[in-house]
Amino acid sequence: MGSEDALAALKSKLANLESENSARMALLDKRREEALAEAKEKFDKQSKIQGGVIVRLQERNRKAKAAGGWATESTLSEKVEDDGDFGFEEDEAENERRAGYRTAEEQPVAFRPPAPPVQAPTPPPPPAPVPEERPAGRHRRAAAARGDDDDFANTDWLAT
Repeated sequence: MGSEDALAALKSKLANLESENSARMALLDKRREEALAEAKEKFDKQSKIQGGVIVRLQERNRKAKAAGGWATESTLSEKVEDDGDFGFEEDEAENERRAGYRTAEEQPVAFRPPAPPVQAPTPPPPPAPVPEERPAGRHRRAAAARGDDDDFANTDWLAT
C-alpha cells in the first residue's frame, strides 16, 4: 500500500496544482481583458483629442498659406463677422424712452406750434464819409503809413 497511497497523494496534489494554475490563468486572463478594455477606451479618447488638434493645426497652416506664409496672431486668429454688436443696443431704446427722448417722427411732449415770423428791423443808413484833411509834406506820408502798418510801399527810405 505504500506505493499506491503515495501515487494517489501525488495525483491529488497534482490535481490541486492544476486547478490552482487554471484559476490563476483565469484571473490573469480577466485582468488582461480589463487592461485591454481600459487601454482601448483611453486610446479612443486620446485619438479624439489628437484628431481635434490635427484639424486645428491644418486650419492654422491653411490660414498661414492664405496670408502669404505669414503666421502672425492676426492672420491665424478667428475672424469675427460682427465686431460692433456688443448686445446693449436693445437697452438703448428703453433708456431713451425713460429719459424722455423722442424720435424725429414723434411730437415732443410739450409741443408748441411754430411762432409767426418776425420782420427784421431795417438797418440804419451808413454814416456819410468824412473828408480827409491832407497834411502837407512829411506828415502826409506819415498819415498814409498809419493806414496800413504792414504796407511799406509808400515809404521813402532815403528821406532823413
